[in-house]
Amino acid sequence: MAQNYQQVQQITDRRQSTALPIFFREEHDRRVSLCINAQHRLSTVSQIYLPNGTEYHPQLLLPPNGLDAPQQLFLTETTEQDNETMQRRRISIIPQKYPPLQETINEEDVPEFNQEPNSQRRRIFLFFAQPIVSGLLVLPILVLFWQCGWNLTLIVLNRLNSFASALHLKKIDLEEYADYSRRSLLIVYTIAQICLLMFYLAQDFLFNFLNGRHWFLRNILLKLHILGLASIYIIQWVILWTFWDQYTPHECYFELTLSFSSIFALIVFTGHLSDLICAPFLMSYDSIEYCLQFGCPLLTRQMKQWKINLLNYILYEIIISNLTIIAWRGFYHFLDKHLYPDNFAMSAGLCLIIGYVLYFPLMYFQTYFEDLHLKYEFWTFVSINFPQFYRNIRHLLAFVSCLFIWRGFWLLYDTYIYIFEEYYQTSLMLFLISFLVLAFLQTSSSTNGPLSNITDEYNFFPLYPNCYLSIVLERYPHLDWLRSPIIERNR
Repeated sequence: MAQNYQQVQQITDRRQSTALPIFFREEHDRRVSLCINAQHRLSTVSQIYLPNGTEYHPQLLLPPNGLDAPQQLFLTETTEQDNETMQRRRISIIPQKYPPLQETINEEDVPEFNQEPNSQRRRIFLFFAQPIVSGLLVLPILVLFWQCGWNLTLIVLNRLNSFASALHLKKIDLEEYADYSRRSLLIVYTIAQICLLMFYLAQDFLFNFLNGRHWFLRNILLKLHILGLASIYIIQWVILWTFWDQYTPHECYFELTLSFSSIFALIVFTGHLSDLICAPFLMSYDSIEYCLQFGCPLLTRQMKQWKINLLNYILYEIIISNLTIIAWRGFYHFLDKHLYPDNFAMSAGLCLIIGYVLYFPLMYFQTYFEDLHLKYEFWTFVSINFPQFYRNIRHLLAFVSCLFIWRGFWLLYDTYIYIFEEYYQTSLMLFLISFLVLAFLQTSSSTNGPLSNITDEYNFFPLYPNCYLSIVLERYPHLDWLRSPIIERNR
């Protein structure tokens, strides 16, 4: 159906805008235009002179953004004579999801075992099991880890400010809280950011170092790296969240205005809202391929790797992290104040129901939503003219799902988990136990999310790659009936 849409070119005296930039570079006595065909949104600029456009390239490791991750630029050259006028036209983006026709695999080329019923049962099992395992098994443990780490950070802040250790842990009313000193918040935040910067700058060294170690030592050091990075992220969120709580008004309209503003800022700055999404949509597997090196969305030219890592740190840990926390905080506080604030059980139950009602359709129907532009004329029109619009709508719904699910579990844990009289004993014990369980399941890195994009060989979930269970089953040869046909083909 998409082939019925044609571009109509008209010669007019009015200045025409472009949906994507057209780069011009001089080559001898002719001018060459370079039209970008990419999946991610770029700024709308009428003309940009880029003398070295062909030398800009994406990084080897991209962020875990699925279809929103930057793709390699496809440059096409069109020449014009000196006496001809360049006809500018609007360029639309159509996602390059499907492979070229020459790459289509014939049935004769598929090995016999791929056509066996076991292969089809394997695919069906993984398709239905992965969202269930991620959402119902791994996520509650992951939220418990974050909740206990959050409480431990507040206890440390209480001690630094000579407050009672249980302050800010029993009540939700922010107006009754005592303020932490700016000095304590600044010191803790600075230490966390310096540690994060070291993780960014040393990522390649750590990868090369662990890559040559014995598997046992490599796994132990990797788990410690994941635990340290997760703790730093928890501290970062607690400090920024507390800072906004202490130094901004608590009126709902103001907090919601900040949250919506941060969402619009993310769209303007990155073009998509996938940075708001976390578990259970995005899960990771504990491996040095996914847990040491940070994916970078920047296109660079002849830039040293440490500079790229530094820019990536500024982009994600200074800019995007603040916008993400502001977005989460406003909506979270709105639910605290208006969704059965006096009935924690009812509030938590409704959050879990709403969150999971959104989660499962968004996971299972990803491919269907991506294929709408091939089935219905309206969605063909939308995908051609507004390629990122309805995908951002799905990102927004996924963000709402994450918000409700996380708040539901968090509220249950805050309300009903009391083991020891001292809060720090309960939080510390559950913090370590939950991490050990996640480490045993080989998904402790999901506490940070995958640092780089994980390729889903089955392509079940194109928008939110969720292949944790597939990778786990591939690492156990005795589960032969669940083994991937791709692995078998290469044996």
